[in-house]
Amino acid sequence: MSHAHDPARPRRPVRRRGVAGFWLAAWLLAVEGLRGQEAGGFDLSTETVVAFNPDYAQSRELAQYYARMRGIPQERLVALECPLEDSMSRDEFERRVRRPLFETFVRKGWWELGQVTLTDPATGRDAPAMAVTRSSARVLVLMRGIPFQIRREKQNPQNSQEDEAGVDSELCVLGLPRQPAAGAVPNPYFNQSARFQLFQTAPGLLLVARLDGPDADTVKRMVDDSLAAEREGLRGRAVIDLAQKSGAYQEGEDWLKRSAILLRGQGIPVFLDRGESLIPDHWPLPDTALYFGWYAAHASGAVASPSFRFTPGAVACHLHSFSGAALRSPDRHWAGPLLRQGAAAVMGNVFEPYLSLTVHFDILNQRLLEGFTLGEAAWNATPVLSWMNVLCGDPLYRPFAKGPGSAMGEGRERDYALYQGAALRHPGEDTRALKSELAALAGSRSKPHLLELTALLSASEGKPAEAADLLDHARSLYVLVPDRARALLYQARCMLDDDRPDEAARLLRLVTGNPAHKDQPALLAARALLEQIPAE
Repeated sequence: MSHAHDPARPRRPVRRRGVAGFWLAAWLLAVEGLRGQEAGGFDLSTETVVAFNPDYAQSRELAQYYARMRGIPQERLVALECPLEDSMSRDEFERRVRRPLFETFVRKGWWELGQVTLTDPATGRDAPAMAVTRSSARVLVLMRGIPFQIRREKQNPQNSQEDEAGVDSELCVLGLPRQPAAGAVPNPYFNQSARFQLFQTAPGLLLVARLDGPDADTVKRMVDDSLAAEREGLRGRAVIDLAQKSGAYQEGEDWLKRSAILLRGQGIPVFLDRGESLIPDHWPLPDTALYFGWYAAHASGAVASPSFRFTPGAVACHLHSFSGAALRSPDRHWAGPLLRQGAAAVMGNVFEPYLSLTVHFDILNQRLLEGFTLGEAAWNATPVLSWMNVLCGDPLYRPFAKGPGSAMGEGRERDYALYQGAALRHPGEDTRALKSELAALAGSRSKPHLLELTALLSASEGKPAEAADLLDHARSLYVLVPDRARALLYQARCMLDDDRPDEAARLLRLVTGNPAHKDQPALLAARALLEQIPAE
């Protein structure tokens, strides 16, 4: 993206969608169909292969740990002697990775080969080619130590004909007929409604993800958090950071807005930031289970603040051309820093991908909510392969494996379960009945946190005055200092959105002038927001 998203650069046309209500209704019907599929069960662990680099510190140990935790047989672990650097040449990729993996899959009987017929789109002529016709290995996990970039060879290529690529995306097409290195390959699984085990159009297609990050401890924590979230249910808020972009960038903004509608409709509270800049440093974002935003080169703002931590099992993605270009760095670009902050899964790009060829947030969230695994959802939402995309996380992880009827837990987790249950009882765009039930629940159970979640709903609907009133009520009931400070900050933000800067400044001074906030991040957030309010 960056400079490459100048409107003059080639881009795929934006697919037109229906209005929000129709789109959400169609999605709800799809969910009902998928629940029927779930009755039979889908266990991709029996079709998973794990590749590691025996020369890279702890790569083998991490592969063995993951296989043990997921019940993957040891004979499905494959050693690939690779360079120790993050990137490799095309020749190294062919000799060290692609060819050995392909031969291993065939030799072990995981793949059966046959002749298929391909049609040349340029000439319309048919030609024979070899491809996988039967497969018992459809998921590939690359362990920390396998390089993630294939360097460019041909200099000054035409737009969209670059020959650099992400190792992971290139391996997705390992079992498909060979294609030229330059350019992307259309993804046959893109936006398909079927679970991957039912998708037999391309038996040689692989779902590829990597367990990678700033250090080995992070990788192990990603595995542990994913398994725990599956068992207990992923509860928390979604944070969606708009950038108010238009023109050539409108498509990405639309993905974020549609994601907000989807998540809100499924009972997940959404904090929707409508500002052009990133959510500011130190802004309180408790219980963040999902994060989607754009468009900065390096991690900054609220989710990069020292006090911020994702809820265990969180899925996060910041859309930028090079968000995954340094995924083992704790402070460069986005993939590594998001993992450092506690995310269990991130998506990114190792080189410039062009906007339309990145992961489509709305499709990703739709599939996750339908119960797809992370690997299924991520590649289902990516229109091309043999390109620049990377998925860091356990591809077998199902963040929403547990439905709304799962155990509620205690404390704030219970609040999120109560919120979701109420939201699912009141589907549709008219949320008045939902808000009324939530207010009654908050009163009868002495739960001001439910009022705060209801305020997020009102704010995301563009009703800042209503949200401010709900936050004022929540603040009057909160006991703990951080909760009261957070309610004040959010209330002040709503006042600004409602064009009441004087009232917002008054609330912020309640934070900056309170000695109890001296060592709290809320104090820094309040000061930063005060600086944005013009002096009288």
